[in-house]
Amino acid sequence: MTLALSRTCAISTWLLLALCVGASPTLAQAPAVLKGTAYITSWFGGVVTAIDLASSSTEKTIPVGIHNHNVALRPDQKQAWVTNNNAGTISIIDSGSNSVAKTIQTGKGPRHTYFSPDGKEAFVTNEFDDRVEIFDAETAESRGVVKVGSMPHFALVSGDKVFVTNYGSGDATVFSRSKRKTIARIAIGAGPLGAGATKDGKRIYFACHSANHVAVVDGETLKRIADIPTGAGPVQVTVTPNQSFAYVANDGAGTVQKIDLATNQIVKTISIAPDAGSHGVGFAGEGRWLLITNTGANTLSIIDTATDEVAKTITVPKAPEGVAVKR
Repeated sequence: MTLALSRTCAISTWLLLALCVGASPTLAQAPAVLKGTAYITSWFGGVVTAIDLASSSTEKTIPVGIHNHNVALRPDQKQAWVTNNNAGTISIIDSGSNSVAKTIQTGKGPRHTYFSPDGKEAFVTNEFDDRVEIFDAETAESRGVVKVGSMPHFALVSGDKVFVTNYGSGDATVFSRSKRKTIARIAIGAGPLGAGATKDGKRIYFACHSANHVAVVDGETLKRIADIPTGAGPVQVTVTPNQSFAYVANDGAGTVQKIDLATNQIVKTISIAPDAGSHGVGFAGEGRWLLITNTGANTLSIIDTATDEVAKTITVPKAPEGVAVKR
């Protein structure tokens, strides 16, 4: 055997072993690619910006209502619903054309829309009417309202339970989706805003803005079982797709913190800027990329969750708050 052939065989054998046993991750795994479209609200801009994540460029600027706070994609990704807080309306964006297809009325001060996992219903919090309005997600027709606590901010659907954060009363209302009746009120801490949940519904997490903690509630017994101290002003908390961690955005500290769900401990603090006003949370690439809106800095931070470091910063219109990602 020639020396050249011997080297070729040796290299081929090494490559085969690396691919089989994972000795070389760079050869065995394709690099994670940032792609998709991010929809970003602008509290003072009156627009939603559609950003192509691969190029970091603006696809389109979409006029919506006054003080648009949040944007949520319907599970089929065909529509993005935008809550216009001061207008009392919801702008429904066709995600194919990136234009407003319909504007519907709701109660006073709509904050967030949350779609049921089956895609049939949309739950909209009306903070100045102390209620949640329920819409048919296909026709956008109202199916009625459920009264909740003071200044509801965020609704989350888990099984037949709907969890609603009540900013003004420091608790969460839990009502039955099917019966539209209140099941419980749970004290969770001052100023609760965003919420997240595990897919099995066993744990619900609440970001308590004025208490500087994430409250953990047992989704079956509806008991508060832990408080996780955070940085100043936690706003939104979201569980990662792999169900191992959660990330919480702290607008008072300008940080993002990573929570180990097995231990209920903060395992990483990612600094953005003291005055960034880190607010909205979203994921791209099946959880590889974490998107954070920075209300005070007028930017979108893209964090690589493999390293928990900011990989990219994109300038967006004034006072971005909500973010949703279309695959």
